[in-house]
Amino acid sequence: MNEASRGAWGWVAAFALLVSIGFSWRLLPSRALPESGREVRERPGLLAAVSRRPEFAFGFRNVLADVAWLEGVQVAGNRKMTRWDYDRLYELLDGVSNFDPKFEIPYLLGGLVLGESPDHAQKALEVFERGKKEYPADWRFPFYMGFTYYFSLGDAVAGGRATAEAARLPGSPAYLPGLASRMLSEAREPEVALSLLASIVRQESDPARRAVLSRRIREVTVERDLQALERAVETYREKMGTVPRDLSDLVRAGILPGIPEEPNGGRYLVEPGGKVRSDRVSQRLRVFQKK
Repeated sequence: MNEASRGAWGWVAAFALLVSIGFSWRLLPSRALPESGREVRERPGLLAAVSRRPEFAFGFRNVLADVAWLEGVQVAGNRKMTRWDYDRLYELLDGVSNFDPKFEIPYLLGGLVLGESPDHAQKALEVFERGKKEYPADWRFPFYMGFTYYFSLGDAVAGGRATAEAARLPGSPAYLPGLASRMLSEAREPEVALSLLASIVRQESDPARRAVLSRRIREVTVERDLQALERAVETYREKMGTVPRDLSDLVRAGILPGIPEEPNGGRYLVEPGGKVRSDRVSQRLRVFQKK
């Protein structure tokens, strides 16, 4: 076999190894317990293991980072992400940054998606912090840390401080100092949050990040509407001595001019005890609920 043939076969073998590594990460992450139906973690796949010792990537670190990120995009694209999906996404983002610490898109987009889950907001902050260490002059990392503190964890002080840090970096938008001051000085009310989100999404040019921010706007809108409807139901109870059977009773009683439109294409419903819910959103946003 001549030198050229050996080189060609070497590349074929390397490609086969990469495919098998990427495939192993898809096959090994979980299994279902038959007695409970719960998913539990198996030991990490080969790609995850190699990411912790990237020197064993033998010159294919960028390729393996792409493999891990493509898998992460698939996980993040699930319409209804479970806790396991968020855990999986964090593991994949960790692998991407181990292989290629300068790959900035996974930090920004992956961190935003993780932050949609209150249970994973701290993981999102870890992802942003790692990106911030690689790009200390990029205002977007402290900015999205502030976003996560405020909108996922309900920590207005930490959110305002991180946003103020972003405002001091070169190239940051002119609206950031005002945004930081509002986070620091105003209560975490849904109306305030929607105003902040509107100013953020207007400045975001990346379509994927805009989509994440738009989802958060819909979530906060639902919480705002549910709070307003529950206040109206309480007014109806005080006036009529009972809860309304349907939300349209609030309009007929002159308490509301109309029922707000559910932003996800669903409906708002009142339950027998007077609690109001959306038929499209299963969980309330804890950050904006009264303590």
